[in-house]
Amino acid sequence: MDHKVNVAHLKIGMYVSNLDRPWIDTTFLLDGFLINSEEDLTALNQYCTYVFIDTDRGIGASEYIEEAPRLKTNTYLERFLQDNKKKVEYTNTRSTKEEIPATQTALENASNQVAHIMEDVKSGKNLNIEAVRGVVEPILDSIIRNSEAYMWLSMMQKKSSYSYSHSVDNCALAIAFGRFMGLPKKDLRTLAIGLLMMDMGNVNVPQGILNKKGRLTEAEYRIVKKHVIHGVDILKKTKGMNEDIINIALTHHERFDGSGYPNALQGTQIPVYGRMAAIIDCYDAMTSNRPFSAAKSPYSALQSIYNWRGSAFQPELIEQFLQCMGVYPTGSLVEMTNGSVAIVLEQNLTQRMRPKIMLILDEEKQHLMEYKTVDLAITFEDASGLPMNIYRGLDPGSYGIDPTEYYL
Repeated sequence: MDHKVNVAHLKIGMYVSNLDRPWIDTTFLLDGFLINSEEDLTALNQYCTYVFIDTDRGIGASEYIEEAPRLKTNTYLERFLQDNKKKVEYTNTRSTKEEIPATQTALENASNQVAHIMEDVKSGKNLNIEAVRGVVEPILDSIIRNSEAYMWLSMMQKKSSYSYSHSVDNCALAIAFGRFMGLPKKDLRTLAIGLLMMDMGNVNVPQGILNKKGRLTEAEYRIVKKHVIHGVDILKKTKGMNEDIINIALTHHERFDGSGYPNALQGTQIPVYGRMAAIIDCYDAMTSNRPFSAAKSPYSALQSIYNWRGSAFQPELIEQFLQCMGVYPTGSLVEMTNGSVAIVLEQNLTQRMRPKIMLILDEEKQHLMEYKTVDLAITFEDASGLPMNIYRGLDPGSYGIDPTEYYL
């Protein structure tokens, strides 16, 4: 159980489960740690006024401020989760490596099917909602079994000859995000369909504008923004279309501070699905090669999104998204504190700053004779007895490394 404790009452042996500020604003692990030393106590006193301790994972305190809520979010998100029944605790039923073939097949089929769906709508046919559900279901089932497989393939598609569409990426990432937040499967399905279809209105935007390599003119940007209304019109004409899905299409370009379009909504005027969609859409766009910009590393994209918390995006949802993705997302390159270079293989759900990695280069940036898999959640020192921590994220392709060559 979590309890709120003044830092003056902290002791060695307590487990810190949450802080009075975002984890990323401190030097601490993103998702909790056991107080092991006086140095830990000094650092907590430096950064925090109070923290939350988990008495199921460490010792208790002599004095508590108040009981901490199980979900550290604002009332908007609490209400959202209450409306969607109780949180579901998902566990991986397949390993990442076992799940990758099924995920890859689902994504490749989805890309082809979405192309056909879009072409049908462009030619004047009604949107085939059953075909859309047929696209979503295999992706949904795969990510429920194991969400890390999608994260790997998401990294792969940035460099491969396959062209998974932005819509399919958004759909899959939405499922992974919703799974992390504990949404029931039916709500994951709604979210997935919404993000798959939210850019449907682009069928009415000239390809020359969508694929333009330079900066859009004001007139061209006005045309692009109309894709929202075009998409909503298409969805409203579709028999049996869920209102939540229509609202995702309508609000995915709205921003938490009211700076978005088409209606300059702000805060809770934007449905929470729309607030989630805005984050996902932005992240996938930044980590994709687009006609007018090269892909950012996942680490850099997450930093940018974090910097927009409280303005473009709801801070509590940003915290959840960072927890979902990990500070160093699966498939990304990282440099260790000893200078070695590794690939992030899988996230550790309880310690997001300490994922499972594969060491590729040694301290001198030379290829290791044998690549070594290390779970940082249980390995805290290297062979020399030095602390083993991630020092920084690296850009894609750093030191000529393509992660897919080592794992897939």
